[in-house]
Amino acid sequence: MGKRLKAKSGGKGLASALLRHQVLDKSQKKAANSEKTKEKHLPKQVRENKEIQQQINETKAFVPFEKDEYIMLIGEGDFSFALSIVKEGLIDPKHLVITSFDNSVKELTLKYPNTFPKYHHELTEIFKVKIFFKIDATNLTKTLKVTGKNITAVLGVPKLDYIIFNFPHTGRGMKDQDRNIRDHQILVLGYFKSCIELFKLFNMHANSFSKTSDLNIVSQTTSFSNEPKIVLSVFDGEPYDSWNIKSLSKTLGLKVEKSGKFTWDAFKGYKHKRTNSEQNTTKVAGERRARMYVFEKFKKQPKGKGSTDDNDDDDDDNNNNS
Repeated sequence: MGKRLKAKSGGKGLASALLRHQVLDKSQKKAANSEKTKEKHLPKQVRENKEIQQQINETKAFVPFEKDEYIMLIGEGDFSFALSIVKEGLIDPKHLVITSFDNSVKELTLKYPNTFPKYHHELTEIFKVKIFFKIDATNLTKTLKVTGKNITAVLGVPKLDYIIFNFPHTGRGMKDQDRNIRDHQILVLGYFKSCIELFKLFNMHANSFSKTSDLNIVSQTTSFSNEPKIVLSVFDGEPYDSWNIKSLSKTLGLKVEKSGKFTWDAFKGYKHKRTNSEQNTTKVAGERRARMYVFEKFKKQPKGKGSTDDNDDDDDDNNNNS
């Protein structure tokens, strides 16, 4: 990284979270090297079985949510991903909330003249999906203008099971890679923190009623398995690997529940493009390896023999595919 962060490791805020991440990352690299050494000494049959299972997993399309769950999409571009999951029957359109960082339909029409108008028309006029503009991924509660009292009325859904941000980017096009990495780490941390705050508002809304079980809303009394989750899709390789999103999540009390290869064919019609004349990214997105990570709140295990308060598990143990 570039400059040294001027923050205390035990302090609050994004700068302190980044500093904690740097300390944590060093210890995790040591642990990872140790695991690789152990892997080499596994019996040949065990290694072969793991390779076979990996090949089987790679044939499965990874879709982290179910059709009847409630999801919010963050930072949609031309809305091709949103339209894809609706038309492919992956989500009930009444359970979908779409957000865009851009200011208006007019602005997006100028950016994506060949695709957005058609996609927007289908989503709003045919499928009746609710869409919000000018939404900041790092400040969801403020830009959505929601509180614990009005959140379900404003969003039009009784709860959120997943908040999904595909391929986040700041759009600044920095050539200084260290600064670029740091900027995106701040974006990812802000997104995680903002999602946690939004989920808390649903908790507040649920707890303002005496019978939360009748509302089908995620509340503080909900079992851990039903806790809402945060999804982040990123490309493989640099500079994305250096974002260290798993380590960043741990600074906010999150952990990877599972992850899977981003299967482009599972989302037919989805095109990840630049906003510059609707051109492809440096390499056609569908030809790039990418991954979807599902984060959940870290649950501390009861202290006892063989237990620990730290979450050192890597998501590879929980992958749907590799």
